Amino acid sequence: MNKIIKSIILSVGISAALLAGNAVLADNEKAPADETRVNGWDAIEAENEDKESVYSVGSVSKVFVTTAVMQLVEQGKVELDKPVTEYISDFKMADDRYKDITVRMLMNHSSGIFGTSTSNMFLWDDTDDSHAEYVLEAMKSQRLKWAPGTAYAYCNDGFDLLQLIVERVSGMKYTDYVEKYINEPLGTDSIRTSYGYYNDPGLTDVYMNGMEYSKEYVTALGAGGIYCTAVDACEYGSSFFEGDNRLLSEKSKQEMSELQRNSDYDSDYGLGWDTVTLPQYETAGVKTLYKSGGTTTQHTGLLVAPEEEISVCVISSGGQSDELAVAESLMNIALEEKGIDIAEPEPPSVELKDEIPEEYHRYEGIYGSGTGALLEVDFSENNKYMIIREKTDATDEVYFQYTDQGFVKISGDVDTGKTDIAPDFLMINFIEDSGKVYIKYYSISNRYGFEKNEHTSLKAEKLEVNPVSEEVLSAWKNRDGKKYAVISDKYSSAIYDTPFIKIHVIEDMGYVLYSGYSSGVLKIEDENNALAFETIPDDANRDLIDVCISGDTLTTSNGWTGIESGSYELFTADIKDIELESGCAKWYSIDDSLANSSITVERPENSSIYVYDKFGSVIYSTHMKEYGENIPLPKNGSIVFVGETGDTMSISK
Repeated sequence: MNKIIKSIILSVGISAALLAGNAVLADNEKAPADETRVNGWDAIEAENEDKESVYSVGSVSKVFVTTAVMQLVEQGKVELDKPVTEYISDFKMADDRYKDITVRMLMNHSSGIFGTSTSNMFLWDDTDDSHAEYVLEAMKSQRLKWAPGTAYAYCNDGFDLLQLIVERVSGMKYTDYVEKYINEPLGTDSIRTSYGYYNDPGLTDVYMNGMEYSKEYVTALGAGGIYCTAVDACEYGSSFFEGDNRLLSEKSKQEMSELQRNSDYDSDYGLGWDTVTLPQYETAGVKTLYKSGGTTTQHTGLLVAPEEEISVCVISSGGQSDELAVAESLMNIALEEKGIDIAEPEPPSVELKDEIPEEYHRYEGIYGSGTGALLEVDFSENNKYMIIREKTDATDEVYFQYTDQGFVKISGDVDTGKTDIAPDFLMINFIEDSGKVYIKYYSISNRYGFEKNEHTSLKAEKLEVNPVSEEVLSAWKNRDGKKYAVISDKYSSAIYDTPFIKIHVIEDMGYVLYSGYSSGVLKIEDENNALAFETIPDDANRDLIDVCISGDTLTTSNGWTGIESGSYELFTADIKDIELESGCAKWYSIDDSLANSSITVERPENSSIYVYDKFGSVIYSTHMKEYGENIPLPKNGSIVFVGETGDTMSISK
């Protein structure tokens, strides 16, 4: 396929590629030739000289591993509706229903697996390809959130199991399989796993906390470990064009693009794809496939219109994850050139009512989710407004007015009654299903001046009182507000950039909220255990964990161990050496006598140091490049030393 390659630079750190027929737009850092605009954002076109940065595509990797398994399906070596145990004989869970999980359920997020075994998933300047085997071992003690195949919620671990299926069935390491059966047939140069990119100078620069960091490597190869340029990701997307059978047959591509759902509020999953039914394209008669991905520092969006032969990929290093907005803008430009206009979604026409029907008052109460949403639904004294309050550290209050179609978010002055529909349209309905009450969100948002996005999802579930004894509730109230820091991950783990979990008791309802590097609402089981609240049949219950707290130690079902911050040792002037221990980071509170001073440390290669201010924010890390030798010690801060058994750090003050 002959291609004219040009570049489009949307902002610092963003790489975008668009393949339409025989033309590709791609990222390039050379001098610009001329300028255009993309929906109000500056864009620059320049000639490409075949030199591009390589990025992690994060969870876009899921369509790659799905492709690999579909290749084995075509060879008659795998059947989608056979149990996973047929291909991974040592796959076991603590819930006997795991035997009903099929290969297809891994691909469409309906397996019921909790979500993500995240320990050592993102590493700085370090990688290995053993994470999938770690997931397999971790699952032996995990339960399921629901019966396999009955509901859908995003699940990373399922795609690491798909990686193992590829390896067990093909007899090849996944890294080698990707090179031989995806990269080579596409004629690309850059599509590899993180394991194949270790210490490669072509990897893009990484920034966090205002500093350049070491390179980031994703160890979950099936769920998030593919690396490539934007152009080559775009080329992969083009393999889904009609008639392109470099990777898969038309039958396999069709199977991957079929909508997987049970109800109108399920996510729009295909096999591997996040959505196969973007509304504005469906309205215009354009079939689209979309997959997003994000790591600690990088974000990717791959948008493909197979029948129109358009593939768009947008990747950024740093910033926020909303590549779909940019990808849709580029897609719409390409479609316009083909004579297809895409109308942006518009809010429905609604009439605000001055009184809320009495029947809705039964929905007052506290709502929670597995992703950490904790909301209070209340009604104003004059019965004109519904109020939703955030019950986390935030104290947001959002006002809604009743309409015949649902409760609509308003802006203006509620005290004077001078209100109108808010420009960022949000409508809420209450869904009752199997004796449960859910909050359903329908939104149309305008993202950074790009295309508007229409989205429907279940947000949270009404919490019914969970009766526990005063003794049990008292044990959890004694932990209210306490903070626990990870000690179990290795020295290179990115978890130490956000290592804390805080525990909050939800009034006297028998639930707790944990928040930090992971968040969710848990139902109190006994004095030491709180279990994931798992009934929402949607992505609001993705990445669940169970928590056990014994003494000053917290453990989670997804593989982390943490220590309560009140039990840290004091870091004082007489500490000269730190004896390191694998799987047991050494946490200290900085003594006032050392506040606002600094130290230098002689440390072994496989080790790291992090320093946090009194708010728990990172101010120093050995993964920050060119920070210097002096390590700051802030007042009321903390410091952690992480390394391997047998090694020692020597401290000079």
